[in-house]
Amino acid sequence: MILFKSGDLVKEINLLSTRTAEIIKKSLPIRGIARRWGDEIYFETDIEIAEKENSRDVVEVGDVAYWIPGKAICIFFGKTPISDDKIRPASPVNLFGKIKVVKGLERVQEGDEVLIFEKDYLDE
Repeated sequence: MILFKSGDLVKEINLLSTRTAEIIKKSLPIRGIARRWGDEIYFETDIEIAEKENSRDVVEVGDVAYWIPGKAICIFFGKTPISDDKIRPASPVNLFGKIKVVKGLERVQEGDEVLIFEKDYLDE
């Protein structure tokens, strides 16, 4: 498990057993500036993952993924502008985690600072 933080909002991300999740975890802490695309929060990183793994063009509420073209981490808490009856990212994403309780993510706004980190990081 790792954590997502923006302002006073903190959410647990349960990691999947994937190579993408391993790379993300080894890159922690990851800081960024939030962007919004409908009910998706995403932010650019310096992480480069070229390999499609567990790649999906339809996601679920709470899915956390890496978007290869934008080198970005994406958090889905509802529909994007191209969603129909399903939640659709801009293009396929590598799923690497899940947030069980998404309530509050709607408060994260464009330009907010975000942080993904391991639990003990803020205690240092």
